[in-house]
Amino acid sequence: MHRDTGITPKRRAIAGIARILAVSAAALVALAAPAEAATITAPTAAAAATPTTTLRFAADGTDRLDGILEANRSVLVHYDPARLPACRNQYAGGDAWSIGVYYRIDGGPIRTEPVTRLDETRHNVAVPVRVDLPLGGRDLEMWFHAGDRTGCSEYDSRSGANYHYTIEQPAVATFGADWSESVTGPIRAGHGLVVAYDPARLPQCRETYNGAPAWHIDVLHRLDGGPVQSRTLTGSDGRAVPVTLDVTPGSGRVEMWFRVTGQRSGCTAYDSDFGANYAYAVA
Repeated sequence: MHRDTGITPKRRAIAGIARILAVSAAALVALAAPAEAATITAPTAAAAATPTTTLRFAADGTDRLDGILEANRSVLVHYDPARLPACRNQYAGGDAWSIGVYYRIDGGPIRTEPVTRLDETRHNVAVPVRVDLPLGGRDLEMWFHAGDRTGCSEYDSRSGANYHYTIEQPAVATFGADWSESVTGPIRAGHGLVVAYDPARLPQCRETYNGAPAWHIDVLHRLDGGPVQSRTLTGSDGRAVPVTLDVTPGSGRVEMWFRVTGQRSGCTAYDSDFGANYAYAVA
């Protein structure tokens, strides 16, 4: 994939380390974000974690996918308990049964979560389950099981075949420790763009507090020169965490740059391709 950066061959010849623009905070705003860094908006943790794709298993036996199943995102599973009515034992005035979903990716380890819970009256109500779809995963398989205290057992598994759903693969922008950059797959409007960033590219500001990392790296990004948004690329242990950026329908260009922040001192440094930022065309 070709990238629109505006960088001359002479500037490309500068040593990779010169890409890190570690200057005063005032100068960094101008260098790393040419237009609108002052209006950065970061999604809340809840908003970032909330899946927008849902799988609905209705009481009439149908199943419906709303949205796109895409790797490195989540899907919310809604299951109507009326689909498995056989096991309904009661005990001391309350429900003594439960229903769970079993699922796995690409035939891997099986995981399970309850899709019902007891309310304050000790009767079961449906609860949605969030299923994370790992990067590289291609097949989501699931089935459901009901049981009660008498040993009753009932399955909803599409007659033993289980429910299978294809996981789409997003484009992945990889930024290596050796200053390499690559994009795998087309960046498509209406889909996600996964950013995999090696923290070794920004070694500054590595502060600690009580023995734990007190720094983090963010990707700042915008579409078609619009408002700047921010997502965190490192976990509490300082390790890289691939994140998915939403490429909204109608977008023609995505632009990004990276910032490390020391949480104790406010130290900052940027990886912004000499202030030009990393820009990619949207297919």
